[in-house]
Amino acid sequence: MNITTILANVRAVLAVSLVPFSVAGGVGALLWAMNAGIDAEMAIFPITLANLVLVAVMERILPYRREWNRSHGDLRTDSLYFLTEIVVGGLMAPLLGVLTIIIGGWLSAQMGGSLWPTHWPILAQVLLATVVREFFDYWAHRSMHHYHWLWRLHATHHSAQRVYWLNATRAHPGEIVYRFCFVWVLPLALLGVPKDVLALATVAAVMADAYQHANIAIRLGPLSWIYSIGNLHRWHHSCDRHEADKNYGNAYIFWDTVFGTRYLPNDREPPEQVGIAGLEAFPKGFFAQWISPFRWARIRRESTSVAQTRLIRSK
Repeated sequence: MNITTILANVRAVLAVSLVPFSVAGGVGALLWAMNAGIDAEMAIFPITLANLVLVAVMERILPYRREWNRSHGDLRTDSLYFLTEIVVGGLMAPLLGVLTIIIGGWLSAQMGGSLWPTHWPILAQVLLATVVREFFDYWAHRSMHHYHWLWRLHATHHSAQRVYWLNATRAHPGEIVYRFCFVWVLPLALLGVPKDVLALATVAAVMADAYQHANIAIRLGPLSWIYSIGNLHRWHHSCDRHEADKNYGNAYIFWDTVFGTRYLPNDREPPEQVGIAGLEAFPKGFFAQWISPFRWARIRRESTSVAQTRLIRSK
């Protein structure tokens, strides 16, 4: 067996094993940390960071599209969004904590006790937390595609001209507050989900979610009915809105299956060209994208002008 065959076999094994390995490894590492007396919240960050490093390295070893590994002039912008998500999440934490105490306490009083089934086995609680969280985020994400004023915020995420690990965090601060603070955190907090359950559900989700934007040639097989990653999310970034208005799941795809928005054609690969058709003048700079929702009419006019210019030049 020559070296070429060996490398091909290694890549084939990596393609099918990376996602389950990351999820199992992340959950296992968190369980070990919790059993060792390490606070779950403190353990999540290094586990997540290690997984992101693995994903970034694997993009070079097993790329889905090699051209997506080359900078499109977007590294600075995407790096700033990575930091923005951390900062905005940190700033929102105190407010979410206060809301949880006030509203959660009121709900518990009305129900005569805790709303969460803490007597269930922990695995059942983790599964329930996952289903509940994904339900709320599914509809939050879908609403951002449906309502024009929310699409103005979400357009920042879809403006990316390639799909790779770092631009998973390309999100307008308004979207971060709406989806990843209030919708992703608050419902479970109000229900009184125990910290350990929340931590395990979070790690299981973010380990897989790291592969949603990853430029890695993973092969999901039956897992494509569980996770909203890989080709499922590449279709979501299609320039064609008929294809992009599908696969809303944050980490998991099951609510898309329930509501008929799962989209994974068997006869072709996701498009190489991604972005937003008709918004060619959407700004590429970090701060320009921050104010883009308030300059929407101007961006539309400039995009029309760009399209007309290209049409004239093509004749």
